[in-house]
Amino acid sequence: MNKKRPFPGLFDAHAKQAKLAKLNDVLIRLKAQVDWDGFRPVVEEAFPVRDPRKGGQPPYDRLLLFKMLVLLRLYRLSAEALEYQVHDRRSFQEFLDLEPQHEVPDATTVRLFVKHLMLGGTMPKLFAHFHVRLAQAGLVLNEGKIIDASIVDAPVQRNSREENERIKEADIPQDWSAAKRRQKDVDASWTRKHGKNHFGYKNHVKVDAGSKLIDHYEVTTACVHDSTVVWDLLTEEDHGQDLHGDKAYDTAHTRKGVRLARMRCRVLKQARRNKPLTRQQKRTNTTRSRVRARIEHVFGAIDKQMGGLQVRSIGLACATFHVGLTNLCYNMLRTLTLLTSRPFVGNV
Repeated sequence: MNKKRPFPGLFDAHAKQAKLAKLNDVLIRLKAQVDWDGFRPVVEEAFPVRDPRKGGQPPYDRLLLFKMLVLLRLYRLSAEALEYQVHDRRSFQEFLDLEPQHEVPDATTVRLFVKHLMLGGTMPKLFAHFHVRLAQAGLVLNEGKIIDASIVDAPVQRNSREENERIKEADIPQDWSAAKRRQKDVDASWTRKHGKNHFGYKNHVKVDAGSKLIDHYEVTTACVHDSTVVWDLLTEEDHGQDLHGDKAYDTAHTRKGVRLARMRCRVLKQARRNKPLTRQQKRTNTTRSRVRARIEHVFGAIDKQMGGLQVRSIGLACATFHVGLTNLCYNMLRTLTLLTSRPFVGNV
């Protein structure tokens, strides 16, 4: 039997909204604590200036579309599912500042918006813009950096052995039709981790050890070794800090990059053939692992809060965009946690 009064009360809608906010306040806090208008100039850079004298339908607000992309990633939605959910869910509408009379962008508009941002190389700029604001708010502690890479799974390609060999040599089979070529991901590659084969890409990240915010990222095909990307992750702001990493980074290439960046190498030592680790090296590895393990919390949060790192797009450019969006959304969610334990007046 349903518990209900015969007539609706004056404050029923308000009470229900308050109950929903208590159950899940992520969007409410994101809307309140992130300076969304600060993203507008970066987003607008990807689009040509429109001449109003030419007439035509005015474009949707691009900041609205960017916020829709954040919803798309946080809730693991397709463009079509996102369009439906924005129409259906009041929480999405409030996050986007949409009223009943406002028109909701359709799935095609969202996909075209993504294409514009991708062609303009906008996602790294959006990520860097937000990171600068986090640093200005004092949330980036700069008490050490941790580097690691995570597999980004992509749809497996069913190619013959001969086709795979030709793709490795950058020789696309000429007998592929244009339609087939569009459905083939020739940038993704195979790698093996923990005894399992993976097809796709890698998300190489540098994380602030104190705050567990992602400082910088690079996306490569899966077969690229982790240590070869170290130089791309380090910046001048890292001078004087400790650099932590797992045993995959115990290479001469990494140590040279650390010296050039004027950092202190705290990478775990790896045993070599006929050269096992000494007792002191094992103790040192144990101590350093306590800091290095913090980056696993980052990957764990991405798995738990956003369903992990997978792409359903084709090509390195698309994968780079979607991985960058994931890293940006992770930093936004992490910021909410940091602000809970460390109150900050204003928004970031």
